[in-house]
Amino acid sequence: PQLNGASLQLQGEGGANAGARNVEVLRFYLSEVQLLEGEEVVFAEKNQHHLIDAAETASLQLSLALPSGLRYDGLRFTLGVDSLTAASGVFGGDLDPTNGMYWTWRSGYINFKLEGTSPDCPARKQRFQFHVGGFQAPFNSERRVSLSVEPGETIPLIIDLDRFFSATDLRQEYQIMSPSALSMEVADRVMGMFRVE
Repeated sequence: PQLNGASLQLQGEGGANAGARNVEVLRFYLSEVQLLEGEEVVFAEKNQHHLIDAAETASLQLSLALPSGLRYDGLRFTLGVDSLTAASGVFGGDLDPTNGMYWTWRSGYINFKLEGTSPDCPARKQRFQFHVGGFQAPFNSERRVSLSVEPGETIPLIIDLDRFFSATDLRQEYQIMSPSALSMEVADRVMGMFRVE
C-alpha cells in the first residue's frame, strides 16, 4: 500500500471449478471509487477507470492515496464505464479497445466479461459467454455498488462467483454479446457478487 493509503484487493471465491464448471475469463471495469463516512463522501477518485483482469495479478490491487487519519465506513464504486465516458469515444490505457473490452461507438464498452465452460451449458463446446455492456437507455449496464467496510491498510473485496452462478441457469442463459434486457438482469446479478471479507 502507498504511504497514507489503502489498497483495494480483489479476490475471487468459488465458481472457478465448482463441479466441472471452469472460468477462463473474468474481466470488468471498476470506476469512480469513493470512501464514505455515513452518507458523506470523504474520498473520491476522479475519472479513473480500472480494468480488473483475474489473469493479471497486478490489476487485482488498487492503491488509493488517502489523507492520513481518514475515517470511513463505506466503499462505493461503479461497475463499468460511465455513460459520459462511453459516449465520448475511444481512449487509451485501461480504456484502450485493444484490451478486448470495447464493442463499437454505438454500443460502447463491455463493462463485465465472464467466459468459461460448464456441462450444464447446451452451447457449442459447452461454452458460456457473458459480455455485459451498453450505455444508452434502456440498456445502460453500469451499476453502483455500495458496501460497508472497516478502515485498514487493505480493503479485501471479494468477488463471489458462486453467488452469480447460483442465480443463473446456464441451461437457459449462457450467452450475452450485446446490450439487451437480459444483459440488464445479468448486470444486476453481477452487483450481488461483491462483498467485503
